[in-house]
Amino acid sequence: MNQKRNVKHRSSSKQFLPDKEKRTVSNKKNMSFKKVFKIVFYCSIFIAFIYAVVASPLLKIKKVEITGLQTLNNSEINDQVEKILASSYLNQNILFVSADQINSQLKADNYQIAKAEIVRIPFNTLKIVVKEQKPSILWQSNGTLSIFTEDGRAYSGEPSEELKSSLPTVVDTANLEVTAGAQVVSVGFLDFVNKIYKALPEKNIVATKFEIKDTTTELFVTTQEGYVIRLDSTRPASEQITDLVTVLDLLKQQGKKPLEYIDLRINGKAFYK
Repeated sequence: MNQKRNVKHRSSSKQFLPDKEKRTVSNKKNMSFKKVFKIVFYCSIFIAFIYAVVASPLLKIKKVEITGLQTLNNSEINDQVEKILASSYLNQNILFVSADQINSQLKADNYQIAKAEIVRIPFNTLKIVVKEQKPSILWQSNGTLSIFTEDGRAYSGEPSEELKSSLPTVVDTANLEVTAGAQVVSVGFLDFVNKIYKALPEKNIVATKFEIKDTTTELFVTTQEGYVIRLDSTRPASEQITDLVTVLDLLKQQGKKPLEYIDLRINGKAFYK
């Protein structure tokens, strides 16, 4: 009997933990619960704060101001902006409206726009500063005079008298059709034409006509004296101007003048007639 009681006693002692261990397990459970509760609590506060900021009527865009337009219609651009704002809930908030989306979309829809920047005016006014493409040259084809912007695109609209007197006019003898908004020439060609246009008067050479024939890689400039300067637009303008002056000085020393042309299209060489 004694042996049985001893066995029973030992068996029952394994089913219970000491008070100290019980408290340790209980404390760990409480700490784990408190930790989870804190995480959930702070996350809830953060989410509520973000929602309050996004949904706040105080920060909702109520007014759009557009500045910098020169040829574009203000109401049309404003309608485009309103459409962009309505495309996303975040875009209706003055803090979260996407400047990149407005810039890229307006440029995509309006070839005349070079850049569109936004200014956030507290608390619900969005100001958009538009920079339109600058006119670079005038282009004559099929009897029509067009404006080419600094990125080589054809601009719709008749050029003003001021532009006609301040920009070079290139005549396309092939009379190819020009479509508004289409990129007709490269930026490099525009840069070349403008450099030649500015450099010739500095060398006392008066140009009366700029022409291209089959390609924009060659430029033909008719002078007031009657001869034509043949240029390669893929080579630096400064080098060809230097060669031109050298040829003219040499001819002057010989008591001659170019009667038909001076050809500078081949690098390191010059031909005249």
